[in-house]
Amino acid sequence: MKFPGRYMKFDDTNDNKHFDWKDFKAAIDRYPALDLANFLFRSTVISQADATVSVMAKKIATFLDDALRAGVDLHELETNIEATFTHLNEKREKEVADFYPSTEEGRSSWECRLWFALPNEYLRNYFSCMVTTIKLEANIEDEESWVLQGSTTQDFSATVDSLKVYVSKDFKGLHI
Repeated sequence: MKFPGRYMKFDDTNDNKHFDWKDFKAAIDRYPALDLANFLFRSTVISQADATVSVMAKKIATFLDDALRAGVDLHELETNIEATFTHLNEKREKEVADFYPSTEEGRSSWECRLWFALPNEYLRNYFSCMVTTIKLEANIEDEESWVLQGSTTQDFSATVDSLKVYVSKDFKGLHI
């Protein structure tokens, strides 16, 4: 599966890419067939000055599992999120993360994009898809200084947006 790349927008003024939630949600809402259905969108900000990368990953995973009833292995989700944060340049090469300078002095951020599918226990011909963006911001001024480990603390905050949709096994996605 690939992240819904059609909704990645490029801003010429600052050379940044970001996921366009507004357009993505609108496309799903107006999708005419029954093989794709918007189920649940949730958003939160997690901010804790003394949190480590590991703690932030755990809080984000817990939010996703609680708010969206994700039904995933919580430890595995935490591990994947932490691995994303500790390998940001590798994730950028895979086009699932991008760096952003901040207007606030001494801070910057990364937008990380996660996309995964799970079996749907209630509708056997459908699966649940989770599309998630995490904007991880920290007291790190430049991109080269974003070398994180699980124990790193840098006054982290994370904005997490996630949408759970039901997708038919026959879904072709031609019009989305």
